Amino acid sequence: MTTKNTPSTGSLQRGVDTAAARHPQRGRRYSIEELEALADEGNPWAMGKVDEWEQRFANDYAGDLSDTCPDEDCEYFGESVNVLYGEHGRVLEVDHGNWSHYPSIAKAS
Repeated sequence: MTTKNTPSTGSLQRGVDTAAARHPQRGRRYSIEELEALADEGNPWAMGKVDEWEQRFANDYAGDLSDTCPDEDCEYFGESVNVLYGEHGRVLEVDHGNWSHYPSIAKAS
């Protein structure tokens, strides 16, 4: 048996080529959007960095549930939520903490 074409254990771990897990461009700073794009393409290094970013900053982006659900069609109308607004104060999404929904659209009479 020859080992000429067999990868060394240092270059292959659990079917993942560790060369692909390297920083794409050493010394370059990536934005979270760029890291997410690389992670979506399957880059293991970027996936790890996105996970680190999410763990580090998750609390900074967590809402405080200081609003109340404005959607009268919602089963939890009046419950504490975070309301995400778009331009001109239009409600885009109602975040109940563990789940969210789009506001119902009132039909014109």
